[in-house]
Amino acid sequence: MAITSFSDFADVGAIASAFARDGVVILRGFAPAEQVAAIRAEAMRQLELRLPPLELEAELGYPGAPKSSDEQGGATIRRLRGMAGRGEVFLNWAGQRNALQLIGQLLGSNEITLTQAHHNSLMTKQPSFSSDTLWHRDVRYWRFARPELVSSWLALGDESPANGGLGFIAGSHLVNFPDAAFDEREFLLATHPDAAPWVDKAEFPTLSAGDVVLFDARTFHAASRNSTEKTKYSLVFSYHASDNLPQSGSRSASLPGITWSSTE
Repeated sequence: MAITSFSDFADVGAIASAFARDGVVILRGFAPAEQVAAIRAEAMRQLELRLPPLELEAELGYPGAPKSSDEQGGATIRRLRGMAGRGEVFLNWAGQRNALQLIGQLLGSNEITLTQAHHNSLMTKQPSFSSDTLWHRDVRYWRFARPELVSSWLALGDESPANGGLGFIAGSHLVNFPDAAFDEREFLLATHPDAAPWVDKAEFPTLSAGDVVLFDARTFHAASRNSTEKTKYSLVFSYHASDNLPQSGSRSASLPGITWSSTE
């Protein structure tokens, strides 16, 4: 089951149908080059200044990451957090009307809220000290009344398996795996008999700057470390219908969302 790509965004019904079936679609060239350049320039400025909040590879401890911040590469940034609040260039992208209209169709709602507690990040994969992200669903730690959230992943440059580009298992958002198919951190065990046939179907698409991947928070995805000589950068936001509230007391409720009407 291949991931469907679209270069014509007018047929919202076709996009919504592919998303419902696969839990992931690719929008080729969705963001204009000028907007991508502006986003990237400001992101690079904030990375250079190491403006918090941010997360280090060593803090997460995924395979390949430095084991502590005191080791060589321990200061390697994995992501800048809180991107929607870091500047107008990021917030404008997060609330861009054509994107919200499409996401609203996928969520079946005219009132869309960006969660600031999850994703809301500039993701980096640096050549020397990046890590592997194993197969997982984002809803493993997200707590909402319904697990219906859509993430928007904007490539700020070329992405491929070589530099740690995301891979997806199309259709996996509809599958219920047994508890035994997961490890203690809720990563999918790729060799488990129920999981292996699905992992074998995984696709790692190649992206260019301005391409956007929309994926369901229940769709399994993974990424390897970066084996090239250049850092990879991506901007990711996640959205839910405004009536799909985060559970009180959970991390999902720790920050207020940002709400728009997708019809305005």
